[in-house]
Amino acid sequence: MAETSLLQRQIEAAPAAPGCYLFKDERGKVLYVGKAVDLSRRVPSYLRPGADGRPHIPFLMEKAESVEFVVVSNEKEALVLENNLIKRLRPRYNIVLAGDDKTFVSVRVDMRHDYPRATIVHKYRRDGAVYLGPFSSASALYKTLEVLRTRFPLRLCSDHVMANRSRPCMYHELGACVAPCMKGQVDKAAYRELLQGFMRVLQGKDDSVARDLEQRMEQAATALEFEKAAQWRDRLQAVRATTTRQRAQIGHGPVNNQDVIGLHREADRVMVALLMYRDGKLEDTATRELQSTLPDDEVLAGFTSAWYSRAAFVPEEVVLALPVEAPEALASWLTDRAGHAVRVTVPQRGDKARLAELAAVNARHALKVRNESEHRARELLRSLQEALGLERLPLRMECYDISHGGQGRETVGSGVCFVDGEPAKQHYRKYHVKSHDRNDDFASLHEVLTRRLKRGLEEGNLPDLIVIDGGPAQLGRVQAVFDELNVVGIDLVSLAKSRDKSAPAWETSYGGEAAKTPERVFLPGREEPLLLDQRSPALFLLMRIRDEAHRFAVTFHRKLKRKQAVQSSLDSVPGLGPRRKKALIQRFGSPRGVKLATLEELRAMPGIPEKLAQAVFERFAEERARLQAKAAPAPGPETAP
Repeated sequence: MAETSLLQRQIEAAPAAPGCYLFKDERGKVLYVGKAVDLSRRVPSYLRPGADGRPHIPFLMEKAESVEFVVVSNEKEALVLENNLIKRLRPRYNIVLAGDDKTFVSVRVDMRHDYPRATIVHKYRRDGAVYLGPFSSASALYKTLEVLRTRFPLRLCSDHVMANRSRPCMYHELGACVAPCMKGQVDKAAYRELLQGFMRVLQGKDDSVARDLEQRMEQAATALEFEKAAQWRDRLQAVRATTTRQRAQIGHGPVNNQDVIGLHREADRVMVALLMYRDGKLEDTATRELQSTLPDDEVLAGFTSAWYSRAAFVPEEVVLALPVEAPEALASWLTDRAGHAVRVTVPQRGDKARLAELAAVNARHALKVRNESEHRARELLRSLQEALGLERLPLRMECYDISHGGQGRETVGSGVCFVDGEPAKQHYRKYHVKSHDRNDDFASLHEVLTRRLKRGLEEGNLPDLIVIDGGPAQLGRVQAVFDELNVVGIDLVSLAKSRDKSAPAWETSYGGEAAKTPERVFLPGREEPLLLDQRSPALFLLMRIRDEAHRFAVTFHRKLKRKQAVQSSLDSVPGLGPRRKKALIQRFGSPRGVKLATLEELRAMPGIPEKLAQAVFERFAEERARLQAKAAPAPGPETAP
């Protein structure tokens, strides 16, 4: 019987409910987002060749390794969530229209500023500012803001322009700005009152502007000034198009921003699911797995506190699926954290109770999919154990690699960790090689593994399997470390990359006249390598952890090289310490900007003495001339010799 893949197991576990499904590749990247009225009927069709006639489906299923489900209440909600997920994730196999992420616009107000201004933005960012909207019509919003400027003359200039103005701009002369840039022109309290009125109109809480526009339109029509009446009518329609939608959502239905939290337990494993409603629509979801034997209500309360202690945004209402102890205290803490009123509710009936039940359903299905993933991962690890003849099941695997520059400069090592076949980045480690300054991978490996194993022996935290990037020589060097430290009970292998066809005969016999030899696995005490099926999932797992260790080491080494390049150029200036160096880079944007700065600009820099400015200018004279010559335009026909 053919082995059932993880993807097939997860598809067979699809819930019989409306929702969205997300196909992912082996690294967890979302490839495709779809929706279905019944997930259990729609998603299995992807496994049947020819069942879906779209041309990209075979390519999708060739790369897909897993699928995730999000259960919703109805087909309309699935459509909205699918649209939001596609805009945010931009999957490779979905059709994303150009500019589609700019469908809705919002008004951003940063209340932390003494004199906040209102700006139109196309994306919501978790930056601590207040966002009004989103609004479906950008043109109507622009017209609305033009109308509101005469009633609420808030500042229009940027923070930088405001800080450097010496007199009011023309908007103040036109009555469109109260000129907070000029001291004494308007106090903070009066400005905040203007701002609050402006925000109430956009939130649909104040229709005085619309009533005033309607009155002006009627007066113009009565006076037979029809062109002017048409202008007032257009402005009125823009204001109503902008604010009516907000009033409809505030007056009834769910609050604008609302999180619903549910959980599902199996023994000591608890899965928590969040449904995030923004502007009355389900925009995103999240799941987290916990291990705890505490009662469900304590787990839910603890998770809620932990989640919002790190969240950049707290909604106006948090709906919990279970009663928790002291919900008033939790709501008070969330209110202090958010800076606005937050309600914590535990509904027993009605729409909110159904939402809480829906969150619990999502938690149950997420744990079911996780169980299938773990079952598949254990099968993969057992196949690896059997293929390599390992003593222990490699639940925790670690792989080490070395990276260095020319002449062995800045030699570094990397250690990556996989738990249950997946990266555990909290256990990744970086190593600065200290024992030598030579281009010696073997000595570097010896140092890195010695430091890792000594710490592991002291802390009682050792892996089941260590993988080394390299051949028998690297393996032998690490085996020597095992012998020196008397390490037992840890399996050790090395994985060598494929080579060209000039390899020994035993390799070419495996692949014939192929240009590349297969990946080779070396084991302690065995001269010839072990050749696994090149399509084997077990070999693919070894290649994944090897490539991840190489990527991690190279990234670390490049970061050190860039840092060294910056330091070596500016640190060569006598008297230029870390604080002044940082100030210069911030002032001129980059080390290159410092080198191109004129002597007058350097002298004008606060905190830089004239003697030091002269030293910096003279130090980079040749390099500045070279950079300026390189940036100069080529001579034209009339100036060429």
